[in-house]
Formats: sequence, structure tokens, C-alpha cells
Amino acid sequence: MVASKNHDGAHDHESEWGLCKACKWWQLEPEAHVENLTLGLCIDEELQPYNLRVSGLSGCNHFMAGKPARAKGSAEAPPTAKATR
Repeated sequence: MVASKNHDGAHDHESEWGLCKACKWWQLEPEAHVENLTLGLCIDEELQPYNLRVSGLSGCNHFMAGKPARAKGSAEAPPTAKATR
């Protein structure tokens, strides 16, 4: 998926919407399966301050296709893992 820019030259996240289970910014427990109800941590740099715990079926406009990262503590409430990417 290629990022696009809007008429002001700003990043257009609307074209990048996707599900967490297919996003490289989703971080799971080391042994977790990639499934709709699996919980993990969003590690997108802009969203890290919010410490978002999301499921595989969650999605947003910061989507970047790729394999999820892995780190212990990613599914805890609240998440205790640090971003691995």
C-alpha cells in the first residue's frame, strides 16, 4: 500500500486504513496466534503515547502492511511491553 498526500501536501491516512492483524505496528505476546480476538499493543510511533491495547479485528488509518511484532507484556492490561520496532 502506497501512502498518498492530500492537496495540502499533508499525509493522507484515509488511503492506509486496515486491520491490526495484518499490520506491522501490532505487537503480540511471543506465543500468541494472529486472530481476530487476540489482544496486543499498537506500536505505531505516533500512537505509542496512548498505550493502546487492541484486538486483531481493530483497525485504523495508521495501517502498515506486515507481520506483527512480538514482545512479552503486549496483551497485559495495561500493556507493559516496550515497542520492538
